[in-house]
Amino acid sequence: MRRTTARSGPKASAVDAAYEECRSLVRRTRPTEHALMDLMPPSVRPACWAMYAAFAHADDLLDFSDETPQERGNQLREWRAALEADLASGTSDDPIRLALTDAVRRWGLDLGDLLGALDAVQQDDGREGVATWQEWRERAHAQNVSWPEQLMRILARCGMPVPVRLRDLPGFTRFVEGLFLTDMLRDLPEDLDGGHVWLPTEVLERFDVTPADLIARRWTPAVRELITHLAGEARAWLDAARRALRSTLPLGPAIVLDTTVDLFGAELDAIVRAGGDALSRPVRVPRHKQWRILGPSRARAAVVWRLTLPPETVAADKPSAVDIPEDTPEWQPVPVADPPLPPRPHRDGVRPPEIAAALLPHHVAIVMDGNGRWATALGLPRDEGHRAGAVALRDVVQGALEIGLQHLTVYAFSTENWKRSPDEVAKLFAIMRAELLDGELLQHDVRLRWVGSPDGLPEDVVEVLRRQEHATRHRTGLTLNVCVNYGGRAELARAGASLARASLAGEIDPGRVSEQLFASHLPHHAMPDVDLMWRTSGELRVSNFLPWHAHYAELYFTDEPWPEVDRRGLWEAIEAYTHRKRRKGASTAPVVQARHDEL
Repeated sequence: MRRTTARSGPKASAVDAAYEECRSLVRRTRPTEHALMDLMPPSVRPACWAMYAAFAHADDLLDFSDETPQERGNQLREWRAALEADLASGTSDDPIRLALTDAVRRWGLDLGDLLGALDAVQQDDGREGVATWQEWRERAHAQNVSWPEQLMRILARCGMPVPVRLRDLPGFTRFVEGLFLTDMLRDLPEDLDGGHVWLPTEVLERFDVTPADLIARRWTPAVRELITHLAGEARAWLDAARRALRSTLPLGPAIVLDTTVDLFGAELDAIVRAGGDALSRPVRVPRHKQWRILGPSRARAAVVWRLTLPPETVAADKPSAVDIPEDTPEWQPVPVADPPLPPRPHRDGVRPPEIAAALLPHHVAIVMDGNGRWATALGLPRDEGHRAGAVALRDVVQGALEIGLQHLTVYAFSTENWKRSPDEVAKLFAIMRAELLDGELLQHDVRLRWVGSPDGLPEDVVEVLRRQEHATRHRTGLTLNVCVNYGGRAELARAGASLARASLAGEIDPGRVSEQLFASHLPHHAMPDVDLMWRTSGELRVSNFLPWHAHYAELYFTDEPWPEVDRRGLWEAIEAYTHRKRRKGASTAPVVQARHDEL
């Protein structure tokens, strides 16, 4: 028996009313953002209103209530705690929290990511300002990256994955920063009313402007140059982001991107033209100019959504009903497509090399190294590198499906990775959980298997790993082994302990222990031997990865960090493998490589 998430009855009326209140709040306080949300598929819009209203309400609790700063901070903490309780219970007596709770459960949004963004807003409590552009960027990323990422997740649920690729991620980062700086210039009068100046101290000093100058609304030549410079920076970042991201997006999201850049650019022009008024009152784009941008975009977006998305997705301004198994919690998405979809083509149209099936490696293992160093080199937080690494893995899995690989094992989190900072570990698990819930890869013929130990892992990560293992157990295409909390020596030690227990119980003769018997006591004994092990980012070691299964693996090392890899890197590794001499101790290599037994 199956049920749907379609709403009816009093609860439906309450939820619909909550969404409508969020819509009214966004339309009243952020007309530009509201207009952009109207470019999204109708079924997606309520979730957009709910997310934006929640962040706006949290920000307003800190900035615009009459209480003392300490009281405002306590209000936000209480509201955030109530939201977390509501998300757990599935209902709320607060309309904004009720709408967000419904959106999270309906669309399988990343709860940890959303709460993390609210926590980042909370960090503004008591903060006087920011000193450097780096500190400003960290604030921008923490508070704002969640919003577009959740929209991508919803579009994927609708049937339109947004394939933001590794090398384009800096463009995505610039996009977020450009939006944040434009929003900051637009909100400058309100911030100054509250005595806040969130512009970096280093840029104020560069133009010889003090926070007191801005709070007093002194429109000096230096202040004019500062505002003009900042507006130019925001426009440059947005334009650069459009160039970097435009070709990677499907047509519908690309229309939204173009319109966003054009609308925010028009706001920047209006701010510069307003002169000293930009410090005293909100500046709006004239309606006729706004309509020149929005009118054609609305028409194009409506056509594109109707042509590319299922009819129920574009039928009405409410979330579409989604079939869910009766025993599945309401918030849990069901991402497994039946029948599975074919591999998604590479965006440049490249095809895999033609390699005879008999010459392909049966099992490729990858040490996906360099995420954190890649992000640090670009001036990004380390967790942005892990997000980029997840995008790279998506494309590599598509390439594995295209070329016909049977087994792919990736080192996602080792037992040694617990030595990293608790904050980085928590963010890494949040990204991992979000990727597993997203389900894009599991729309294809991929069987997911978890290799590792549950000891110490967050319960929600263990739950989703096991759920996706179960959901994909009948898939016969690529087996994707994801090593989470895995250590090679620990695996061998567990096998030895298992043999010792069996010996003490009289089940085996210690003198007759063979390699085959030892292997049968490994926690993941069914995994075939690794033919090819590939490590990125220039390190020349195997790092405690699959010591038993990779005993005769060909080793392949590349210099690029994992976030810069796509499926072409996998194909190149496989081509290199086909030229290796696989003697395995014999004097000559066989003409055709032997195949492992199928699982």
